[in-house]
Amino acid sequence: MLLKIKQLIIENEGYKRRITARNIFVNSANIVSISDYHGATDFLVTEESTFSKEQFSLVKVSQGASATEIIAFGTAESIHSEINESLTKKELLHG
Repeated sequence: MLLKIKQLIIENEGYKRRITARNIFVNSANIVSISDYHGATDFLVTEESTFSKEQFSLVKVSQGASATEIIAFGTAESIHSEINESLTKKELLHG
């Protein structure tokens, strides 16, 4: 089941950083772990970002032999709840 996650993007542009967000879709079966990530908030406060009041989680997604880490908006508990809700929903395809 695909899960919509809002991802924090930090791009280093030499002397400054551009901080944005985008929505991505992740197969919930490929999520290895989710943990609260306070380091993002501390970094965003020092950068004076508009996202500094948000809470973040580190989501590890399996890609076969390796894993990718995604900084996601929301607590680990809230993302875990979304996964459980998506798994318990019954949806009709082409219905």
